[in-house]
Amino acid sequence: MESRHIRGDDDMFALLEEMGGGGGDDASSSRDSLVENNIINNFTMPRTLKQAFQLSPPSSPEVEIIRHRNHEKFKSDFYDLFRNCVPSSAAAAAAAPSKLTQASTTKLQESLNAERNQCIRSVLHPVWRQMPAHSIWERLQFSLKTLEAGSVRHNQQTKGQQPPWCCIDNEEQLINQLLSPSVRQIHAWTLHGKKRGIVWEPLLPVPAISSQDLNDQTNQGYRQGTFSLMEEEVKFQFIRSFKKCIGGGGREALPSVDKVYSTLKSLPETNKISEVDGVKKDDVTGVNNEKQAFILQNIFSSQPFKKILQKLHKKLMYLAEETYAHFLSDLKKCSDRKAAEEQQQMNKGRKRKGGKDKSSNAPKIAFIDEHDDEISRKNDADRQARVTFGGLSMKINIDHMQKLERLHKRCLSNIPGAEESSSFSRLLFTLLLRYDALEGAGLQSAIPHSVFQFLNNKFGCKFESFASPFNCYEMKQCGDSEFGSAFGDTDVWFGSEGSFFGVDFLSKGGCFQANPPFASEFMERMYQRMYHYLSMTNGDDDTTEEIPPIQFVIFVPAWEESVGWQSLVSSPYLSKHCLIDQKKHYYAEGTQHRRSRRESNGKDGDGKGSYRVASFDTSVFFLQNAAAKKKWSLDEVQDGLEKAFALTDEEEEKRISVKSTKPSQRSDQRQAKQATTQHKRKVTHLQPEKKKRKKGPAAKRKTPLISGGEDEMNIFNSLGLYDGDGNQRKKSKKA
Repeated sequence: MESRHIRGDDDMFALLEEMGGGGGDDASSSRDSLVENNIINNFTMPRTLKQAFQLSPPSSPEVEIIRHRNHEKFKSDFYDLFRNCVPSSAAAAAAAPSKLTQASTTKLQESLNAERNQCIRSVLHPVWRQMPAHSIWERLQFSLKTLEAGSVRHNQQTKGQQPPWCCIDNEEQLINQLLSPSVRQIHAWTLHGKKRGIVWEPLLPVPAISSQDLNDQTNQGYRQGTFSLMEEEVKFQFIRSFKKCIGGGGREALPSVDKVYSTLKSLPETNKISEVDGVKKDDVTGVNNEKQAFILQNIFSSQPFKKILQKLHKKLMYLAEETYAHFLSDLKKCSDRKAAEEQQQMNKGRKRKGGKDKSSNAPKIAFIDEHDDEISRKNDADRQARVTFGGLSMKINIDHMQKLERLHKRCLSNIPGAEESSSFSRLLFTLLLRYDALEGAGLQSAIPHSVFQFLNNKFGCKFESFASPFNCYEMKQCGDSEFGSAFGDTDVWFGSEGSFFGVDFLSKGGCFQANPPFASEFMERMYQRMYHYLSMTNGDDDTTEEIPPIQFVIFVPAWEESVGWQSLVSSPYLSKHCLIDQKKHYYAEGTQHRRSRRESNGKDGDGKGSYRVASFDTSVFFLQNAAAKKKWSLDEVQDGLEKAFALTDEEEEKRISVKSTKPSQRSDQRQAKQATTQHKRKVTHLQPEKKKRKKGPAAKRKTPLISGGEDEMNIFNSLGLYDGDGNQRKKSKKA
């Protein structure tokens, strides 16, 4: 696809600069003071920090709330525009007769094209309306962010520029800056890095890599890459939805396959299908039915399908431009508000009313029970923690919070000059909110701890390529756990080494486990990086003693129609391919950190409490270089994996029994609560009446954190995003 401007790229980034607070000499000079890029560190920056913060600046609770809100708005708008790419079923039925009349009055060739397109639309539109827009975005997001990160790395290497947030000549100052950055710093770093194309946005889609040279190869390649990734993901999901509709599982009925096949075969234009540009055999890989494959090839090569893709991509870029501009604008407002508060405090020489500086408040952690009531005890089996900031509340069970505390302390102990951090609650809230934005709990699922333990015992595997601080394996007897994750800026303080695509596997050597997000193009890019390290270390038999053994163990769904699966199964370094039956294994639930121990239905410490039964067969690929083949035998890995994946009979019986008794347990709890309440009423009635004490302002009943529009405005006001009249706020306080 040719690279085309949307709204004029120069105008677009001028708008971004203006909304972000740029354009003026004063603003430019103030930002440059924060982002001097010619400082060379006179100390060795810790490797984990260098990897984690190579692409994006550190975040903060205030910034993460702004990012989260803009991302939620983007998702809602994307789902709407995706559905609106094709007419509704009612509109399509009303427009069908007019198209037939028009086709009958045109020339013969145009009539044949119209008949073919109408036949294509009879399948294309119903299937499109049943495609899950959320599934498309949740997988496309990972692929787009990987493409963007690769472009940013390329710019950093070619331009030789260090990230401005890492250019500090004092080690202690650098650590403090990365731990607790101000909103003003993050805003300045983002504008500076975006202008030069050396900053990566971890969550929001971006319209381009750099705003400085909009016609360079990096921006053009990124624009073309976004279209290719979107096209591949749409085709992948279209095939799955098409199969579902043919099998009778769709909401709308499709014409019979035989009827569509015979209609397309009767048209002479379809005989040239193999000569049409853009049609590949890989597009219908995994479709074994000849008629279905023929129909899909015709759809993917048709003008209606191509026009829909172009329309979707154009609107996606418009939406990304609008969302990122709003993000920068909100960031600027929040930065200006906090700067004004600081200046006001300096002028007055004292803190705000109430004796506390609310702008520097940290998120608050409270312990709650299963009824969401605060408790003081910290040893209840079902207790959870509620982390609150800016009117938003995130939950995490105590087991996972204690795990994060251990990982955080261990991380700081490995960083020279870093002391025990007092900003744990800020880092925790930022981490929880970042992962809350991800779509699909399945994308965050992990292999069970028993499987990783099997890999550790047999191959000495200590590194998880795609994990998170929540689901990483904590190695209690074999040293520190090592893992890569999606977000280095938030995860590094809990032990992450950053993105898989930034890890140097050659210097590590050994066995590496990989359970990537189940996005086809993402898996393809993962394999390309693995192939790079395997090919550069795959020496002859005589030289393998000097080359470290490198082995990748990859867990992906057995989706034969996906490009990623095809790349893995056809790899020249594939030594073993194990297929695990869907009914015989499970994955650790991606949202396990939000569930109480009772909700997760598991035993203490076994790692199998929060799980989800697999909804597909799983392929396990073993990729090895020559040294790894010589060191490790793969004869018995199939049996070992199946045993590690399976639930024991006792655990399965417990899972079924608890599920079957859960409603009755809740009923018993309600009855017991009602009986206790009635008993209290009786006791109160028998006791002498006590004199009621007047309630003061402090004894007023607390309202929920987010109860409606008023609380939303309080959130906006706390972030400096409310443009209301100050006099009106004073009146409301008096009232």
